Amino acid sequence: MTRDHSRTSPLTGSLRWVRAAQPRSEQGRWAQAAVIGAIGAASMFTLSAGALAVGARVMARLPLVPQQGLRHRPDLPVRAVHEDRVHVDRTKETEREGYLAVRQSGGAVHVRLGPVTSHPTPTTVARPLLGADTSEPLQVAKAAVNGFYWAGSPRTAHGLETEEVEVSSPVGPMPAWLVRADHTKEPGQGPGHGPDQGRDQEPGAGSAQEAPGGQGDTWAILIHGHGSMRGEALRVIPLLHHLGVTSLTITYRNDTGAPASADRMYHLGADEWEDTEAAIDFAIAHGARRIVLFGWSMGGGIALRTSVRTAHRDRVVGLVLDSPAVDWQDILIYHATALKAPKPMRNLGIWMMTSTVGRRLVRLHEPLALHEMTPQYYAEHLIHPTLLFHALDDATVPPGPSRHLAALRPDLVEFAPFEGASHTREWNRDPVRYERLLADYLGRLLGLEAEAAALEVPVRDLAAPALEDSIGLRL
Repeated sequence: MTRDHSRTSPLTGSLRWVRAAQPRSEQGRWAQAAVIGAIGAASMFTLSAGALAVGARVMARLPLVPQQGLRHRPDLPVRAVHEDRVHVDRTKETEREGYLAVRQSGGAVHVRLGPVTSHPTPTTVARPLLGADTSEPLQVAKAAVNGFYWAGSPRTAHGLETEEVEVSSPVGPMPAWLVRADHTKEPGQGPGHGPDQGRDQEPGAGSAQEAPGGQGDTWAILIHGHGSMRGEALRVIPLLHHLGVTSLTITYRNDTGAPASADRMYHLGADEWEDTEAAIDFAIAHGARRIVLFGWSMGGGIALRTSVRTAHRDRVVGLVLDSPAVDWQDILIYHATALKAPKPMRNLGIWMMTSTVGRRLVRLHEPLALHEMTPQYYAEHLIHPTLLFHALDDATVPPGPSRHLAALRPDLVEFAPFEGASHTREWNRDPVRYERLLADYLGRLLGLEAEAAALEVPVRDLAAPALEDSIGLRL
């Protein structure tokens, strides 16, 4: 068989092409190296830019995606259960001073615990068992911490008559708890009845729509925090009730049981304030003439934003803020820095959240007005007296912006720092101090100084026996 040398094999052809492409001069070889280097650098830049964009997108979406179910998983081992005390693993949270509760089996077990009394072992702490809200006993197994302390609803936790009502917001009906004022109290009977004394009622707020039984016309609208629940308000509802203040504890868009927003994303208060505005409309339509806005964490930021944007600024007489999100850019940068995200990634993530083009990358329906959620902005627009609690050990919402807002507006903002407390756990750290500060502030604000001074705090006995229908669920 004769080989046809006129046909070139693929391998031979490729080698010939490579040889032909090789530069024959030193200058040519340097040029080729430069081209190869440029291609490599471009490839690395593309990969780095891609990684930067992916990281920034993850960082931007993390606070926007509702994740209520992930925050309450059992992760605290219970090591021993005695008749009068419980031993749990020693953690940052369990060794803090103050009060907390733990639950198991999704709330089938719920017990209330007092301050640390001893350290049975180097890795455990002992806390007194103050109350059990369920018949099923606590087991030696993992439990979930309930920082709300109380469980269930105002009715099952405190025996207060509670109505389930719906607030009509721009995205749909929002469930809320309505606890009417104590029948024996009349807020505003003391001196200084408030800015609405003697003022004509607005249409739709006539006496025919007021709560029966002669309750007062001051309402507190209670707003829970990011990924939290209405049960966050259970720690203060008894005090409000005893002062004769009606409380409306609301939900907002993307909450469990509430309608979703168009993009199913949190807007960090930029839009959620509209649901609080709807709650103000509901309160006024049912007889409210004075409104106190009370919010925890992101709920505090929502209360602030509502106070400067509401159409009823004259009806809002004051704010109570607990570890509020005063500056979202500060919060986002704080957490990104803790995760060691580089500055370009942090900046890109904030750009994605706040720009018309970038918001599409994180699937936001509209960009977030983070520039309107800063201490400087609120200091310029705030007109209402404000009591501001903040935990100095807060690793979720750093206290710096709260302190800054108070420094900018000392005429309006009373700053109450709590040493040794974690995020929204100021009440847990020292319920006597917390409720005394709250009662005195409301007494001055509402003309109830005598009633506030007469209150024994905490209003609800922390070791009170469980009510007949008490439950361990977080609602």
